[in-house]
Amino acid sequence: MTTPIHSSAPGSLGALHAAFRFSAQRHEVLADSVANLDTPNHRPQDLDVASFEESLSEAIDAKRDVDAARLDPKLLPPVAPRGVAIGGELLSHDGSDRSHEVLAQRMTSNLLRFRALAGMIRGRWDMLGTVTRGRL
Repeated sequence: MTTPIHSSAPGSLGALHAAFRFSAQRHEVLADSVANLDTPNHRPQDLDVASFEESLSEAIDAKRDVDAARLDPKLLPPVAPRGVAIGGELLSHDGSDRSHEVLAQRMTSNLLRFRALAGMIRGRWDMLGTVTRGRL
């Protein structure tokens, strides 16, 4: 599944939605890694957060450069999150490098990011709703 960096949502909502979708996709990848911890020769996977954040930053900068009201899909191609292997330092007897602690830490970190993004999106929509109803 690809995460488009652009969005039809106005202003910063496009960037928030892209980050929110990336976080949800990352959770799926991490959950799959947890589910397969006991599979021989399984290599846990994660999405490359730094690569996504760099792409998102470039998209936001491009939006500023063209001074558009939204991130333009014509300027910014969809980016497929890149999977990266976790670990590699210490292999167990069956050739896997699983670590419950590393996966738990990554899932917790991602959950906190997901909740923060959901709160920011909710706040933006609440603010837009208040403005459109004409109440402060």
